[in-house]
Amino acid sequence: MLAVSICIPAYREIALLEKALDSVVMQRFTDYEVIVADDTPDAAVEDLIRSYDFGGRMHYFRNPHALGAPRNWNEAVASARAPLVKLLHQDDRFAHADALGRFVALMQAHPDCAFGFCASRVEDLPGGREWVHAADAAQLADLKRRPERLLLGNVVGGPSATIYRRALALDYDPRLRWLVDVDFYMRALRQNPRVAFAAEPLVVTSNGPHQISATLRHDTALQAREALLMFEKALDQLADDPDVAVFWWRTLRANRIRSARQIGRLGAPSPAVAAYFKTLFAHPPRSERRRLADFVPDRLREVWRPIRHALFRS
Repeated sequence: MLAVSICIPAYREIALLEKALDSVVMQRFTDYEVIVADDTPDAAVEDLIRSYDFGGRMHYFRNPHALGAPRNWNEAVASARAPLVKLLHQDDRFAHADALGRFVALMQAHPDCAFGFCASRVEDLPGGREWVHAADAAQLADLKRRPERLLLGNVVGGPSATIYRRALALDYDPRLRWLVDVDFYMRALRQNPRVAFAAEPLVVTSNGPHQISATLRHDTALQAREALLMFEKALDQLADDPDVAVFWWRTLRANRIRSARQIGRLGAPSPAVAAYFKTLFAHPPRSERRRLADFVPDRLREVWRPIRHALFRS
């Protein structure tokens, strides 16, 4: 049986996909299959695939209609036959020729773990810089103990930094985009809290515009709506966490939500979640000082702004 399925969801970006495939070809560990699920409307990706020889280990298919992320991720994973699933985004790549083998060895060394990840080298930062994204000992301990706290920050990294057992039988929530990977990690670790970690960067990921669109990166309302969906799934674990209360207080303030009645802007919370926010507004975190301006309606702010400007100018 094959050891690992490398799943690549593709959409245009031929030059980047070529780098990803080149990094697969160079791997010394060869007990794998490659699955490419293609959302591209033309034959550009298919033509590129035909230029490679994977010795019968390549399985390519083009979706009749573009599925988009993360549905195309799920489509690629659904075709996996190996017990281990290695998602590799087309704008990421393996860091060196032994990377895939070390991913597989990591899971073999931790048979009780269903989920593993590695440090990742992040490129395309401003000024041409790069850095290594890696979890420290305290973050790893917290991840194993309370994976729901991934809501506060992604210590794992992108999906290309992960490997997991197909037996988890999880998919990426199609309702999410910004937190879709974090939500998957949380659900995987809630199912099995043991996690395998490799401190060596085994993948290279990009921080460029093809990774996260500028629109998505700055859409705080969308990020808040997705955080609410994730919060619904883990309310039992997060409701009494003071750090989560601070997270929500700041998130709501950033979206100009100043009362529990306005939570509906982010979606339709369950009665339990609505009760949480009602309590939060009644008892805000002590560390967050409330200013009088926080309680001024937006319409009055708009009226006051030109008046204040005229007063200070005079």
